[in-house]
Amino acid sequence: MSLPQQMDALVLKGVRDFEVKTVPVPSPDDDEVICKVDTTYICGTDPHIIAGDFPDFWPEEFPFIPGHEWSGTVVQAGPKAASLGWSEDDRVAGISHCGCGYCEMCMKGRYNICLNYGHEERGHRQYGHYTPGAYAQYMRTSVKSIFKIPDSMTLEQAACVDPLSIALYTVKRSRPEPGDDLLIIGTGPQGLMAILCAKALGLGRIIAAGSGERLEKAKELGAITIDYKENDVVEAVNELTGGMGAPSVLECAGTSTSIRQACQAAAKGGVISAIGIPHSEPELPIKRMVLDEVEFVGNRANPNTAEETINLLLNERIDLTPLLTHRFPLKDYATALEIYEGRKGGAIKVATKPNGMN
Repeated sequence: MSLPQQMDALVLKGVRDFEVKTVPVPSPDDDEVICKVDTTYICGTDPHIIAGDFPDFWPEEFPFIPGHEWSGTVVQAGPKAASLGWSEDDRVAGISHCGCGYCEMCMKGRYNICLNYGHEERGHRQYGHYTPGAYAQYMRTSVKSIFKIPDSMTLEQAACVDPLSIALYTVKRSRPEPGDDLLIIGTGPQGLMAILCAKALGLGRIIAAGSGERLEKAKELGAITIDYKENDVVEAVNELTGGMGAPSVLECAGTSTSIRQACQAAAKGGVISAIGIPHSEPELPIKRMVLDEVEFVGNRANPNTAEETINLLLNERIDLTPLLTHRFPLKDYATALEIYEGRKGGAIKVATKPNGMN
């Protein structure tokens, strides 16, 4: 397919300094493809990247194209990608991580903690973080970071495979058994997606701690809710569980307070699976965690859960519809970001459409 030479992309020129401008369309390397982007969602990390909260790391330099929750259609394949079965018109869901494929961690399947992280010359990529991303009409990506989807799945659903597979990974890492109680602290997009994943995996009662409209959404999705502004979360969990605590806890809020609450609300022998990243280091109740054998597990991204997530969506075990709230053309990104950050109009998953609304 003959591609245009130029495309529209959201270019981050500095801290809180961005515009949609014309840039060159990329060309694929041997094991890469170029995709026409259909949908790119705003991730909770994106506002932090735009605000300069990770200086000289995400991104390493300006100008930069962010965006990593995306879907699209292959329009050009490099020679090795083609030999691996990738071709024009393949519909794909993308994720952000691309491990080098050679280091010890990658060989173990833990490419999310690749030992060559940050070194593109050694084969590592993280799209939308320090490698150019998907707020653009065309996306250049390794075939290690995309997954084919069938025609029965919408591209808007497919663009949620990245965050939904992170939620699935976080749930699984808490090692729940069918029928177990699960506590989720934080009812942002990751917490809400975790509710959907927990239900799909056959867990028992799902308890969600949060506030406002998103806590109401958690209730609509089937969770027992605790408003942390009106109740002591640990006391409320103990009351619900007869003083036992929750055997599986997901920490999705990322504050020092919520992390301590997770450690205190876990049952003896329980597992806390954390995806939230606090701005300051919390003080943990280590004595309690040692004596009651409470485990704390950190999670980064979604190694090896994207295909499981696609199957859950295809088999209608998960319905994302209640979370897909807003859609904007890429040219209106500033408005989309304002609505996302301000949680206006019940905003949860806010989509941008680089190639126009459809």
